[in-house]
Amino acid sequence: MRNVAVYGSLRKGLGNHRVLGESKMIGTQWIPDYEMFSLGSYPGIRSGDSHILVEVYEVSEDTLRKLDTLEGYSGNEATNFYDREEVSTDYGTALIYTLQGHRYKSQPIVESGDWTKHSVQLKELI
Repeated sequence: MRNVAVYGSLRKGLGNHRVLGESKMIGTQWIPDYEMFSLGSYPGIRSGDSHILVEVYEVSEDTLRKLDTLEGYSGNEATNFYDREEVSTDYGTALIYTLQGHRYKSQPIVESGDWTKHSVQLKELI
């Protein structure tokens, strides 16, 4: 079993949450030193001066493989869509998917650091 921190469409109540299957949510918390940005219907995060809201789940190796597939993570830096790194949480070390570097520098920042709140605000505008 591994801990995974999710911040976007994998969060409870959002479109890809089903990929987590029967995984146990062990907590929610704000993680410092990251910034969130919008890629339209889903977010990315990278190192930054802000904070993001995550849900931490305990997942099986099978579920981790499913998450890797969803996030386009193969373990090969040259072909990954999202990268995977470890982050410290109140519940122990967790894996988190990031989009580091300058690939998405021009994407709009999600100031709140909370994708669920951002998604609700977008729906209200439509």
